[in-house]
Amino acid sequence: MSVPAGISDNQTVVLRDEGEAGAKGGPRGDLYIVVTVKKHSKYSRRNDNVLTDIPITFAGAALGIEIKVPMVDGTSENYKIPEGTQTGTKFVIKGKGFNSVNRNWKGDFIFTVVVQTPKKLTAEQKELLTKLAETMGEQPQVKKKGKFF
Repeated sequence: MSVPAGISDNQTVVLRDEGEAGAKGGPRGDLYIVVTVKKHSKYSRRNDNVLTDIPITFAGAALGIEIKVPMVDGTSENYKIPEGTQTGTKFVIKGKGFNSVNRNWKGDFIFTVVVQTPKKLTAEQKELLTKLAETMGEQPQVKKKGKFF
């Protein structure tokens, strides 16, 4: 049996003439198999697109960084994250998602950046960040959204 590449959860594969024998010597019926796709701990899927979170460092987010993005097939793609990237920013690598069943194209690979804030800093690192905060006016402005914020 061959399962088509890119098949989704709850799709059905039909095997012609592989079912039960027909009544009174009639032809065999068809066998219908409902597919359950195992969940992955790192990747998820929306239609033919692959979704994942990619952690980057605080410095990499602020200054920009080139990262290796691990793909579903075990390869990796180099991707340049621009300076000033915020946590939650989504990036798309076109055509690196799942094969579309019965069509000749692939979905996209969409990753969301998660900026990792350092938990433990040396005295020197704290001093440098304190100086940076002072040059930036100490605290970012809170953007007002409604009546109260």
